[in-house]
Amino acid sequence: MREWYEESFQEDYLRIYDHRDEQKAARELEALMSYIPLQKKMTVLDLCCGHGRHCRWLARKDFDVTGVDLSAVLLKKAIDLTSDLSIKYMRADVRNIQFRNEYDAVFNLFTSFGYFPDDEENELVFKNAYQALKPGGWFLFDYLNPEYVTKNLVAVDESNKDGLRIRQQRKIENGFVAKTITIYENESKREYLERVKLYSSEELKSMLESSGFTIQSHFGDYDASPYQTATSPRQIFICHKEK
Repeated sequence: MREWYEESFQEDYLRIYDHRDEQKAARELEALMSYIPLQKKMTVLDLCCGHGRHCRWLARKDFDVTGVDLSAVLLKKAIDLTSDLSIKYMRADVRNIQFRNEYDAVFNLFTSFGYFPDDEENELVFKNAYQALKPGGWFLFDYLNPEYVTKNLVAVDESNKDGLRIRQQRKIENGFVAKTITIYENESKREYLERVKLYSSEELKSMLESSGFTIQSHFGDYDASPYQTATSPRQIFICHKEK
């Protein structure tokens, strides 16, 4: 039986989330990048790059970009959208990447974390990011804030898009936030699950530091506002691999 993330990140995902584009990627990165002292031509790695919207933004800022993702469908879309840019895309499981001291910066963005039931597996994302970085490199990690999600969870919503009726049901159970997406198209019905493990800021800090990182900044949203447990929608960490 395939895992949820092997089932979900397919053609329907691209249709449902087509609003997540490069303009939104720019809004997510512009303020945060001022806290990372990178220079043009430096090497950057986007872990769980999806269809490459952050990769393309970074490449247009004149960085040497590599994107890694498990979904062949999303990678194909990334390649199709990247004809004018020099970006390397690779298919791999984030738990098994083998980069060593190769990159000036690593990014893991937009809740591309917490997919696995075991803490040790999730922590491999941090350990592999650390190993991929050159000494002195930087790691930007962006995750949801569990307390904010719990307080603001929309249990059910429905929408219509391009001939699809999309019903999304959300709940928090056993330390995970779970979303069931049901798509109705003509006479057909398809269902997908998204499920990520919730981690407090204290838990994430402990995992990052045990992976070797020094935490430099902790923000609560893409505007680089300070993290507030009760009100910040995101948990964003800028970390350093010491020389």
